[in-house]
Amino acid sequence: MTREKIRADLLDSFKTQNGRTLGELSNEGPMLLVFLRHFGCTFCREAVAEIKNIRPEIDAKGTQLAFVHLAPDDRKAQAFFAPYGFEDLPRFADPDGVLFESFGLVRGKWRAYLNYESILRTLIAWLKGHGIGAPAGDVQRMPGTFLVQNGEILKAFRHKLVSDRPDYLEMATPVQPRKPNLSPARSS
Repeated sequence: MTREKIRADLLDSFKTQNGRTLGELSNEGPMLLVFLRHFGCTFCREAVAEIKNIRPEIDAKGTQLAFVHLAPDDRKAQAFFAPYGFEDLPRFADPDGVLFESFGLVRGKWRAYLNYESILRTLIAWLKGHGIGAPAGDVQRMPGTFLVQNGEILKAFRHKLVSDRPDYLEMATPVQPRKPNLSPARSS
């Protein structure tokens, strides 16, 4: 597994609604960083509802949850996360998509939205109560989920389709450090 370094300037400049930096949180332990497209997105609503249901299991792994959103106003973010009980979770506002770009989350082409799988999954999500709302952010930006720690991306899930679904529990499972080779050196 290749680890990717997060740009140092981003670790220091992106702050949560409570003023904590991405770098500070990253250094405290594993953090599942979930990037959401926009608050009106059916699949973002579905993702947050799924994460709500498995939050105790994620917490039990010792992994901190955090979100990145595109809304310029934290009041919209607060209103979005409150029904899920996520007011306490760190969230980073990225209205210009700088953090999204840095993590390799590009603006999707029409095929990322208008395809058989996404249309079918939209209908299923609607039937489960995950409607659509007014967008707050860049509707073309693709979402993603990352396990980060100590300024590095340890695991990455970058959506190819807006309807893709990562395995949040697997993503939240901390990566075990590699054990050093302690076998005695051979002499020739």
